[in-house]
Amino acid sequence: MLNEKNGISYITFSVFDSYKITAAVSARKGGVSTGSFASLNMSFASGDDPANVLENRKKFLTALHIDPTQLICCNQIHGTNVVTVGRELCGRGSDTTKEAIEACDGIMTNEPGVPISMNFGDCTPLLFFDPVHQVIAVSHGGWRGTAQNIVAVTLQKMHSSYGTCISDVHAAVGPAIGKCCFEVGQDVIDAFLSIFSQEDIKALSTDDGDGKYHFDLPAANKKLMLKAGILPENLEVSDLCTCCHEDLFYSYRRSSKAGEKSGRHMAVMQLMETSTPQGDGSADGE
Repeated sequence: MLNEKNGISYITFSVFDSYKITAAVSARKGGVSTGSFASLNMSFASGDDPANVLENRKKFLTALHIDPTQLICCNQIHGTNVVTVGRELCGRGSDTTKEAIEACDGIMTNEPGVPISMNFGDCTPLLFFDPVHQVIAVSHGGWRGTAQNIVAVTLQKMHSSYGTCISDVHAAVGPAIGKCCFEVGQDVIDAFLSIFSQEDIKALSTDDGDGKYHFDLPAANKKLMLKAGILPENLEVSDLCTCCHEDLFYSYRRSSKAGEKSGRHMAVMQLMETSTPQGDGSADGE
């Protein structure tokens, strides 16, 4: 669902509405960045003015009632390292990449008031919530991480660290580059053969000939979530393509084709003091 508050645009998910958690993905409207970064760029690593990124983060997180100085960020490497964090790490990477958690593409916590985040430019935001053990997790589903099944890695880490039962988990697949725009080579298709059958690959891709394919990355992550044991009624998948919707999202692929730099979105989650079912909408202040 596309929301706007104080001029800031962001996506929320109805699958989390009955619980007192914040779970959102920023869009690109309402920030102070200019040029190819216009306007709500969340990434220091993009080449944008750091002062603009700080102000954008402040605007976005304040709209969600999150303290921007407490945000925990990661230096992502398209891998499957998933880490657990707590209050003692609050602020890591909030104002510089130098202090962000190193070599990490998944982050989780069971502590209220601890905001966790990942940045995205076309890759798939993966958001998880275990309402029984009060655990949240955000993972980075690029094609490399997806091909290494970061979905299963994240869920297994939630289980081993906190006792999560996968059938209890509510999850969302956020806006990402769609099959319509994600053209890949044979190497990408081959990478997915370790986790998908030939039948699955045919369902997820279109063969364009000459070793080129269009691949459905969000659908691949949805399929991995269902295979892992997440119940269909507890899963929500965004139908918004970041590459198609230039007015709403940054797209690394779209910008690269134009010879430009690209901003990044942020997926953020935070547990509130009580995350029991409420039945009256999300707790993100929309």
